[in-house]
Amino acid sequence: MRVLIFGATGSIGSQTITVLKQIKYQLVGISFYNNIKKAKQIKCKYRYTPLYKNESNVKNYEELINKSKPDMIVNAVSGIAGLEITLLSIKHHIDIALANKESLVVAGKFVTKLAKKNKVNIYPIDSEHASLLQILKQIKDKPIELAITASGGKYYNKSNNELKNISYKNAIKHPTWHMGDKISIDSSTLMNKCFEIIEAYWLFDKNVYVYHCPTSFCHALCQYKNYYAMFEHKPDMKVHIKQALLKFKNKLPFIKTHNHNHLKLIKNTLPIKWAYDTIKNHDTTLPIILNAADETAINLFKQQKINYLDIIKLISKCVKQFKNHRINNVSDIYNLHNKVNKYLIDFYK
Repeated sequence: MRVLIFGATGSIGSQTITVLKQIKYQLVGISFYNNIKKAKQIKCKYRYTPLYKNESNVKNYEELINKSKPDMIVNAVSGIAGLEITLLSIKHHIDIALANKESLVVAGKFVTKLAKKNKVNIYPIDSEHASLLQILKQIKDKPIELAITASGGKYYNKSNNELKNISYKNAIKHPTWHMGDKISIDSSTLMNKCFEIIEAYWLFDKNVYVYHCPTSFCHALCQYKNYYAMFEHKPDMKVHIKQALLKFKNKLPFIKTHNHNHLKLIKNTLPIKWAYDTIKNHDTTLPIILNAADETAINLFKQQKINYLDIIKLISKCVKQFKNHRINNVSDIYNLHNKVNKYLIDFYK
């Protein structure tokens, strides 16, 4: 299997390279953002054409796909930048191991429709979605309810007084996972879970509920008529990356059945509410606004222009500022994203 990794020097990309060695798949290409040193280290071990400004003769993502000729693409790029990669993968009829949740959050309707038309499979790498898919593949009974879990991050149920002076450096330290900076902050604000509910809807065509599991040991669960099935394993993204690369053909021993669900349902938080509001109206621009505002607010937090509590406040402000309208194509998505981004940046100049 020939594999092309977009975002190879990040957390998911680096772990994917480790998994490729284990299953003896061939790395045929990578892209990376600005970690030139790490990319060059990878280049010493593999033959590929990297994508980064003047560091190679590849001008864009599509040329990298054409030159590397992969059988599968791993999309581990963070943010809306990953949408282009997902769409190019589908255009070239290449199956995707997807870690870029934004592709489905902001463009789920377009992505799933095109993937079905071009007969492209999307294999989730997110631990929750990968675990949920694994349960559904291994247990043939019809589920009554699908659910994913949330650790809540390190600040779950903390008071506003305790949170107001949280620094960026402290906020990016997740208690159970080793992840990228943005997703660690999103985990603590529950914005990550908001996005994962939306992502799950497009992957499974169902509402997915959220339960609190502070240890991150249970990743997903399904309720059946007389029992619950839970995917239980210590936090390790390599398990889920491997399953995505193997197209979920292997059975795993981590699915346990229980007579009752001992986890606590999370409800009535603003990010969770936004997720279900999005699912109710497929034509809403809400997820695009949420994603753009979240990306920009976290950057402002990193620059110390706002405090931790301002992240959700600014997202709420943008939801009120930008009224819903129809999105007719992918260009409309990018245009709205840029408008929200500019609105917040101009506000804090």
